[in-house]
Order: sequence, then structure tokens, then C-alpha cells
Amino acid sequence: MVTAMAEILVRNIEYRDIESVCDIMLSIDPYKTLGYTPDICIETVISNIEEGWGAVAEIDGRIVGFVLFRVFDGFPLGGYIRALGVHQGYRSMGVGTRLMDYAEGVIFKYRENVFLLVSSFNEQAIRFYMKRGYKVIGVIENAIVKGYHEIIMRKTKNSQR
Repeated sequence: MVTAMAEILVRNIEYRDIESVCDIMLSIDPYKTLGYTPDICIETVISNIEEGWGAVAEIDGRIVGFVLFRVFDGFPLGGYIRALGVHQGYRSMGVGTRLMDYAEGVIFKYRENVFLLVSSFNEQAIRFYMKRGYKVIGVIENAIVKGYHEIIMRKTKNSQR
């Protein structure tokens, strides 16, 4: 881990990033609880690379976070944040904020809304998104894992913080 003063570089995701992104994804929640496997991770990352919508955050040349998103085919009324993850050792340093700023900036160039799903057990993420101006608009019960729900959240262009 490094100090909070480290420079965070956010750049487009590339094929060479797959292993690092999957290492992060498979080591953190919600992906662990939701049962993500290496194959699911690789497939998810590759599809975003091929569509051109994703970014990684680097500190001192090491990938410490990622965001995967859709601009046109996520939700009919807006873009969609598909996945966000920050390495455990780099949390509370602004990495997630920088990644979300990047994704929202791209999506809001083309769409009026950004949607995302967040697992009901992921309370830290729910608070993070609410601080960013996201509002709960629905719940999908037992969506991926029985007993857990996916919370549908939306942020509109005019509610940017």
C-alpha cells in the first residue's frame, strides 16, 4: 500500500490488463459472494475491452482498480456501470471516485442517466454511490444469489455532484 498522496492514473482498459483486473475482481466482494469464477471474470472483461468501455486505475504502474461500463446497451434509458472494483490495499484513497468520474464523464456525453446494480450486502458501495448522487429506483429480489437482492440505482445528468 502507498500513501494517499500517490498519483492515480486512469486510462482505457486493454487486453494486457485482464489478469490484473481479474486478480482484483476475484479477491473482493461483491464478486466473491456472487460466485464469480476466473472464466466469468475473463469473459466480462474481454467483452468490455472489445466494446471500448472500461478503464483501470494505476498507482506507480500497478493496476489497483477498474470500472467496466456500457454507454448504449446497458439500460434503455441510459448507460450502465457493469462492475467497479478497487484492490483492498488501495481503498479510501480516491481510486473508486476517479474511476466513477471517468465512467460517468463518458456516459454523460451521450446519455442522460447512469444506472447500476449493487448487491444488498454491499453496504459500503451503497453509501459510496448515494454520496455520488445515485438514488434507489428498485430492487430485484434473489437476483444472483438466493437471499441477496440487487438494488437498482440511477443518477441523472442534472444531479451530478
